[in-house]
Amino acid sequence: MEGKKSKAKIMEILIEIKEKKVKIKLLDGKKEVDSLEIVEEHSLSKKLLPVIDELLKRNKLEVKEVEKVRVLSDQDDAFTTTRIARTVAETWNFTCG
Repeated sequence: MEGKKSKAKIMEILIEIKEKKVKIKLLDGKKEVDSLEIVEEHSLSKKLLPVIDELLKRNKLEVKEVEKVRVLSDQDDAFTTTRIARTVAETWNFTCG
C-alpha cells in the first residue's frame, strides 16, 4: 500500500503598486506570507525579477511553486512602472503558470 503524497503548496505573487512604491507579496491563498518593497526610481526593470527571486529564496520556494503572478496598481497602464509589472506578470503566467 502506497503512502499519501503530500500536496505541494501553490503560492501566488502579488505586485502591488501604490504611490510610487512597489511591494511584492508572497501569498498562500489570501494570507500574506512575506513581502519585499522597492521604492521606484526608474529602475524597476532591473530590480523586479531579482527581488522576486530573493523572496522565493527567503521562503525556500522554487519558481514552479508559484501558480500565478498578479498586479494591483493605483496607476493606469500609461505609467512605465505598471507596464513593466504587468509584462513580468503576463510573461511569468504564460511560461511558468
